[in-house]
Amino acid sequence: MGDNVLFESGVRYEVFVGLKDKDNYQELLTVDDFMRMLTEICTEKEISFSMLTQLGGYSHNKGYTTESSLRVVIIGIDEREVLLLADRLKQAINTDTVLVTKSEIEYCFL
Repeated sequence: MGDNVLFESGVRYEVFVGLKDKDNYQELLTVDDFMRMLTEICTEKEISFSMLTQLGGYSHNKGYTTESSLRVVIIGIDEREVLLLADRLKQAINTDTVLVTKSEIEYCFL
């Protein structure tokens, strides 16, 4: 690696989305369905993203449950756009909430 690598300052957003429907607590979409939907939305808006699949667990008014949980990592768009994306995903899955985090980062491309 060369000595002239410079890191840039930026913001990393992470959108955490569970796949259980808020009305019946079932996973009506598969991870593949979600990936297709996310790809379509991000291609339309030209948003660079990475998606990770994980397991999540939480308590709700009917007890404790686990579900497929997806984490969408985005660097390089403004806050308004990431909130619009998160809301669009929330509506498409019909989930109660999605979690959006924001972190100041330094990054470089090698």
